[in-house]
Amino acid sequence: FMAKPFNDEGGSGFHLHISLVDEAGENVFGDPDGPDGLSARGRSAIAGVLAHAPALAAILNPTINSYKRFGPDTLAPWLIDWGMDNRSAMVRIPPERGGAARMEVRLGDATANPYLAMAAVAAAIYLGISEGLEPPAPLEGYGYDPESAPMLPQSLPEALDALEADTALHEVLGEYFV
Repeated sequence: FMAKPFNDEGGSGFHLHISLVDEAGENVFGDPDGPDGLSARGRSAIAGVLAHAPALAAILNPTINSYKRFGPDTLAPWLIDWGMDNRSAMVRIPPERGGAARMEVRLGDATANPYLAMAAVAAAIYLGISEGLEPPAPLEGYGYDPESAPMLPQSLPEALDALEADTALHEVLGEYFV
């Protein structure tokens, strides 16, 4: 269950599938009339995760070894991007819509604490929705071109610095959590 136990093999990821529901339990992530079949809240949720991805990396990739799985052609995201059913993107939007509409946050690895990871991603989603953020255009094709999107932190110290610097996420999660 290590993040990257062998140099010549893939690592162990931890992907969160997240949908948004209203008070009645109805999925509000998708919207058949919205861009890419997504609601405004769904798009803002994606944008929140992207905006806070450098800080989230510290929580979803909590060991030095975690950062060894990032890189081109590793099937682990290393860029801050999203895409429609694109398994090379950090945030993947599976093709299902309606009650199954969701996003898959592919940032984490097997060493992440699932409770902390869910809380941190939920905080980023909250911030994205409350600020009405809009994501950039979705990734098309190959997701490992560093010219196409910003890069995630490439080491644990870099990710910890990003977590400390993300005052908005810090405020939502609280001092004790961070």
